[in-house]
Amino acid sequence: MQGITLPGKLARLCCRLIMSALTFTVQAEEASVIEFDPSFLILGKDAVSDLARFSHGGSATPGIHRTRLFFNNQLYLNQEIAFVTQTDKSVVPCLTPSLLIQLPIDHTRLAEDTFARQANHCIDLPAVIPGASVTFDSNGQVLNIEVPQIYESRTARASVPPSLWDDGIPAALLGYNLNAYSSESRDDNYSNMYAGINGGINLGRWYLRHNGTWNWNNRSGGRYQTLNTYAQHDIPVIKGRVSIGQVNTSGQLFDTLPFNGIKLESDERMEPLSRRGYAPEIHGIARTNARVTVYQKGNLIYDTVVSPGAFVIDDLYPTGYGGDLEVMVHEADGSEQYFQVPYASVTPLVRPGMARYEFSVGKLNNRYLHNNPLLWQGSRQYGVNNLLTIYGGVQGGDNYYAGQGGGAVAMPFGAVSADITHARSNLGNIDTGEDKRRGESYRISYSKYIAETRSQFALAAYRFSTNGYMDYLTVMQTRDRVYKGYDRDIIRRNKSRYTLTVTQGLPDNWGQFYLSSSIQNYWNASGNDKQYQVGYSNSWKRLSYGVNGGRTWNAYGHSQDTVSLNFSLPLGASYNSPIGQFSYDRSSNGRHNQRAGLSGSAGEDSSFNYGLSATTDNQGAANSGAVNAQYRSPVTSVNAAYSTGRHYRSVSGGVSGTVIGHSAGVTLSPWQGETFALVEAKGAEGAKVSGYSGVYIDSQGYALVPYLNPYQLNDIRIDLKGTAGGVELDTTSQKVAPLDGAVVKVNYITRHGWPALITITGRETPLPFGAEVRNTEGQVVGYVGQGGQIYARLERDSGTLIVNNGADPQQTCQFNYRLKNEHLNKTALLEEIITGCNPPVVRG
Repeated sequence: MQGITLPGKLARLCCRLIMSALTFTVQAEEASVIEFDPSFLILGKDAVSDLARFSHGGSATPGIHRTRLFFNNQLYLNQEIAFVTQTDKSVVPCLTPSLLIQLPIDHTRLAEDTFARQANHCIDLPAVIPGASVTFDSNGQVLNIEVPQIYESRTARASVPPSLWDDGIPAALLGYNLNAYSSESRDDNYSNMYAGINGGINLGRWYLRHNGTWNWNNRSGGRYQTLNTYAQHDIPVIKGRVSIGQVNTSGQLFDTLPFNGIKLESDERMEPLSRRGYAPEIHGIARTNARVTVYQKGNLIYDTVVSPGAFVIDDLYPTGYGGDLEVMVHEADGSEQYFQVPYASVTPLVRPGMARYEFSVGKLNNRYLHNNPLLWQGSRQYGVNNLLTIYGGVQGGDNYYAGQGGGAVAMPFGAVSADITHARSNLGNIDTGEDKRRGESYRISYSKYIAETRSQFALAAYRFSTNGYMDYLTVMQTRDRVYKGYDRDIIRRNKSRYTLTVTQGLPDNWGQFYLSSSIQNYWNASGNDKQYQVGYSNSWKRLSYGVNGGRTWNAYGHSQDTVSLNFSLPLGASYNSPIGQFSYDRSSNGRHNQRAGLSGSAGEDSSFNYGLSATTDNQGAANSGAVNAQYRSPVTSVNAAYSTGRHYRSVSGGVSGTVIGHSAGVTLSPWQGETFALVEAKGAEGAKVSGYSGVYIDSQGYALVPYLNPYQLNDIRIDLKGTAGGVELDTTSQKVAPLDGAVVKVNYITRHGWPALITITGRETPLPFGAEVRNTEGQVVGYVGQGGQIYARLERDSGTLIVNNGADPQQTCQFNYRLKNEHLNKTALLEEIITGCNPPVVRG
């Protein structure tokens, strides 16, 4: 009796799901042997099948299968899972540490080295967790994992145990941001070049970092400024890190101070669901293609060129909680705008039973002082319960001592903190004796954050200092001025300060507004420092509009009020349709202008962006125009801009990106970041890394993935669209949890192959059902299905295949094949081959 051959799609489906006739559910911990009667299968006369690997259950075949994973009867994952063959020929799912860590298992109840000990192996879950079971249903491709409730954690999904934190590979990093700017205004020519670098070397868990800026102009020449150089090393057991070199104090209780020394501090990102660092947004208005510089405590920390109109800088690197930002807008026509942005944060609450700490010691790093005094500082925050956090700290050095204590309370309407700082200082000898001072500073702060669609972030703080109170930096600056022969009151001492920053979404489609303001006065200087910015934005159908206003100070200290009205409207229905813009700006000095513009993007992943505008001005530039463009290539980002008006013109250009050197060479990226994944997928050139715009596997088989979240799981998924035909991966998704600053290598094994459905003719009996089909290298490329048909994936366009039936060597045979050329570059095509199968050649 000949085997039955099923035609068309039904035959293909049967071959792809070879074991669908054997569907059952099996528990991994069961050791019972199941016997099968082959007579129920249509195998043909005298056919014998080796079904031993199915006798212990697990009807899946070895390999990678897309599987739905249920944890305690709840769906948690839908991804590729490897199935492996045991020594008893049973096929079971491989539960790797990276797979189990995604499930809400209470890892604190497991041995500390559970995952570390078996990091590269499949974990026997029932052996690790008593009472656990692993069940696979091949009919629905469902894997169900059940554990006793005591081992289940509701919050563990957001946490990753330190044993799975990846310190990455040895690597050298260089992030760069280069800009060149030139302007001509009447008879005045000005040229500027800026380079900001963030470089480093990673060796094990030691990361060396250097941040610096180089600034050159045609008037004062060039100067390189080191922001900091330091080495950091994570210490997971205390959920903190040690940093050595030029670092900053944390600024959580006292103002941020740069120093040379050593710092030991906790990192809240190592805790599940922790709050991240904070840096303010900078809102401003530019009338031309303008250069914007941002300083903090005299250090240039940001330099960029913006287009005419309202701008927002929202990608500042968090440099600490203390120290206002000084923003200068250098217009192309030679005029300048100056304003400050408050940079402060309320002391955050800490979860019950958790603590944050910092210990720093070294010497102050301030290039404006004739010498750098000793600095030491310690602080601690502790969560007493859900409502109350207490905190305190000490600070001192060179005849200065300060202590602070306070608490923060969480209430339904927000968080409130209050503290008192007592300081004692000695300013040095004067004619009547030593000038000793002491006093207190009282502070109260309020904040509220709601992570919803209509989000809100607010910060309000008030500080009052007595006449004798001086903070650390004020004391050291006063001593320096006295040493240089100046009056000690040349350094202003704060009396009171009020700051407010609000970004509020309004209900019922009423839009949102932001407000930023500060008022400050001094004990030894008259007048007040005031600044504010306010704005409102909303949309009506496809029209977006907004109004912005503020008071700024120019380089000479004169105040100026500015108001701006903005409109924008998409000029099409597609995703990258150009957007038309119109704005009106007016300032208190009588200057006003109107501007119309067009901006948009093009290319895959919007890699090319452009903008152009025309402006009328009642002063200075009169009628003017500007154009700008940005292009993000696979290796770098390039930008250029040009503007011209009456009596002036300007041109600028720049490049930015990251270069990482590793053992296999150098890989480039148009993005910048702190923590990267180096993806290796040899043979998958052109594949896209999903979820990361513009990140593709390069011609060397590598890609750099930026913006990874440290200490948390990051999904690195490969999309093979765009690769050559016949390429497949063992898995298309992997998860990594890197340390902060790590370069984690994610390796994908690629295979080339084309699907083929092979019908064997000329045999009295069909080939045995379930027999393995191997190539001449011994690799399994397919299996025999019903009726003797073979489904295989072939890595070569021609070759020899061997059908191997271990139960009956007489059923072993081999045949040659050759694929048609039109199939080789199209992975979706299923080649159908009809051939005979001959006994294998015995070589003597």
